[in-house]
Amino acid sequence: MDKTIEKGRQVVPLENRAASVFVHVTDLRRAAEWYSRLLGLPIMEERLNGGPVYWFDFPGTHLILDNNGGNRESPEWRESMLPRVMFPASDIDEAYRYIQEKAEPFFEPERHGSMAFFNFRDPEGSAHMVCWTEHPGPDWEDQKTESPVLARIGGVFVDVKDMAAAARWYSGLLGVPLDEKAAAESVYSVPVTRGAALLLDQNRFLKQETYTVPFYFETKDWNAALDYVRRQGLALAVEPEIFENGAMFVVQDPDGNRIMVAQMN
Repeated sequence: MDKTIEKGRQVVPLENRAASVFVHVTDLRRAAEWYSRLLGLPIMEERLNGGPVYWFDFPGTHLILDNNGGNRESPEWRESMLPRVMFPASDIDEAYRYIQEKAEPFFEPERHGSMAFFNFRDPEGSAHMVCWTEHPGPDWEDQKTESPVLARIGGVFVDVKDMAAAARWYSGLLGVPLDEKAAAESVYSVPVTRGAALLLDQNRFLKQETYTVPFYFETKDWNAALDYVRRQGLALAVEPEIFENGAMFVVQDPDGNRIMVAQMN
């Protein structure tokens, strides 16, 4: 593979951005209704057609609710194979060969018409997906709703234990420069082309917390967002927190997934 340098980025068959983030659920309708309620969006009934996923089209980075209906039927499937982030590929076969050199693919590319995908595991055990599509969708605009929780994902989190090693590995995987000074912090932002920030997060490990926070929704007014969530009767997982560069709170969906809502200054 020709890995030329272009504006500080190596040319690799993966785009350095999170095209989608996954939330794994057990009841697809219940989850779709909960997230739609949080965001003030209508239910798209045509997406509840018996398939294993329900998806939200957001600017930059989409949200996929996945009940893993087909996966659970396979005797070889394990919970540890659940992907967290979907990375776009320019060529699925080239991407597969590339990942084989750097990580552990779970299976060869699966092809479904004009799209193909495979999953892989990073050195610390987090699973992700690589996906190619012949007809990429449009770059969606913000949806206007009455909810102050915006239908926009501001950042996706990948839990890590060894930040220096993880920052080096993800930077190499995606062909982007490594900021060694920033890699000494507990959160490291991997450069992306667009969409949600890709955030390596060591805080869960440092605090010995057993849960994960897959991503955060943006808000322009966290007080209004918190009041809205309480009026909707949605459960908070932890108390709201004000920090130097903003404020946040965490809600808990019906499957126990913790979703952050944050205002970043």
